[in-house]
Amino acid sequence: MSPHRRTGWLLALALLAPGGRSLAAEAPLARLLSPAPGQELTAGTEAVVEWEGLNLPPHAHEWEAFLSVDGGKTWPLRITPHLDLSIRRFTFRVPDLPTREARLMLRFGDEQREVGMEAPQRFAIRPGQVGGMLPPRRSFSRGERPREGDRGVAFWVEGSRQGGRLREVAAFDPPDSFSEVRRARLPWLPLLWPATDRHVLPPPAVAEVDRKAGLAAGARDPSSSLPAPVDVRLLTHRWNE
Repeated sequence: MSPHRRTGWLLALALLAPGGRSLAAEAPLARLLSPAPGQELTAGTEAVVEWEGLNLPPHAHEWEAFLSVDGGKTWPLRITPHLDLSIRRFTFRVPDLPTREARLMLRFGDEQREVGMEAPQRFAIRPGQVGGMLPPRRSFSRGERPREGDRGVAFWVEGSRQGGRLREVAAFDPPDSFSEVRRARLPWLPLLWPATDRHVLPPPAVAEVDRKAGLAAGARDPSSSLPAPVDVRLLTHRWNE
């Protein structure tokens, strides 16, 4: 075997990872430029997520970014809408989740085939002023799943592919922490199914028409003009149960 062919075989073997996977296929999809490693963001302010492509999937034409506050164990927030691949810099509002283990995951695809890349750098979020902002729209279900097997995101940003018409959305069961989610109680259930310890209120008194008093005051004959007395006590009694 010639030296050139031997070198080619050695190079091919070097590019194969255990299990037959190519190391070239595991090259980073992109490089996260912002937030920078160790950067400290303030809750309630605006920050920038920016990246440059390295090995993007050929079928990808859109991307989104997910935020983790526990070092990448969970990804409960999507801080961007589905953006066109030509937009590689996006301004987002920093959530009020103080942590020193914040990370971002960028996901590329066509909304059918998605490939995610967890950026290795960590940054921090410190407490800040978050009042006076438009409250998020509430949703009865969680958003899309960041990864296969994950729960849907509890908070996400909606908008156009060009980054316009932005609106924040929060799931109806907001998490106490992003490791454990409690189920929210529906506020109208007690109206539909009263509690067992409810108190029955007495029915309201219904005034009766005094025919003679009405005639003495110069009113017309109630038998011809006044409607028949309607007993509404049954209705109010049932609603007060």
